[in-house]
Amino acid sequence: MRIRHAAWADQFYPGTPEELRATISSYLQVEKHAFAARIIGIISPHAGYAYSGRTAAVAYRQIEGESYETVVLLAPSHGAYIEGVSAYHGDYYETPLGDVPVDVAAVQRLAAAAGNVHVGQKGHESQTDRAEHSLEVQLPFLQIVLDDFSIVPLVFHDYSWDNCQRLGDAIASTFAAATTLLVASSDLYHGQSYEECRRMDEATLASVENDSPEQFCRNAARQAVMACGAGPITVLKRVAEEWGASQPRVLARTNSADVTGVQRGYVVGYAAAVSVMLK
Repeated sequence: MRIRHAAWADQFYPGTPEELRATISSYLQVEKHAFAARIIGIISPHAGYAYSGRTAAVAYRQIEGESYETVVLLAPSHGAYIEGVSAYHGDYYETPLGDVPVDVAAVQRLAAAAGNVHVGQKGHESQTDRAEHSLEVQLPFLQIVLDDFSIVPLVFHDYSWDNCQRLGDAIASTFAAATTLLVASSDLYHGQSYEECRRMDEATLASVENDSPEQFCRNAARQAVMACGAGPITVLKRVAEEWGASQPRVLARTNSADVTGVQRGYVVGYAAAVSVMLK
């Protein structure tokens, strides 16, 4: 067996099972909205839990207790250079709460359907001294709110419309909306201005909710919006379009300055959103 070992326990999130479970359970004490149909996708931030965990919990609370066979995780690569999209080739992703099984057969089916998906470890396991965190930090939330699921772990940083469209179309044709959840991992504004963070996050989230997948992707390319997971969000929007689901609806937003109470220096924006079937 090949296991991708937890790299960020005790850094981005608690490292013991007891503390991790208690932390997430406390975050999940938020409203679960009544949606008319099944949630097929969420957007969740990926900073340290002290900063973005409560926002992430708003998205995960909406799927708590629901049933999904497969979770397709769409995450940005912050360190490794990746051509196309990297799908993990191992058997498990480890967290302090246990090992999360990879749907190896589904990974292979997706790679066969999409010529831009490459199966390997790049962007997943440690690249010199930096392992990717954006996918790993989503897993403990999933382990708390869901039972009996496997994952398709995907990381990439080519956010061109061609790459995102090809991936989205392949996911839509390979997986079933009735049994699949997509998780788009993304933070929003990164920079030195609290006021600019609020302004840019407003523009970004308006585009997430109202623009087509292609328009959102092109907005990100020309820096009219800002999200380090603009590619994952674009892919989620594309799959939602193909499956007949809503474009993501924002349920919560904040930023690191509002969390810490220090409105100066470096600021990062966070949001939680869900996409729901329309038919």
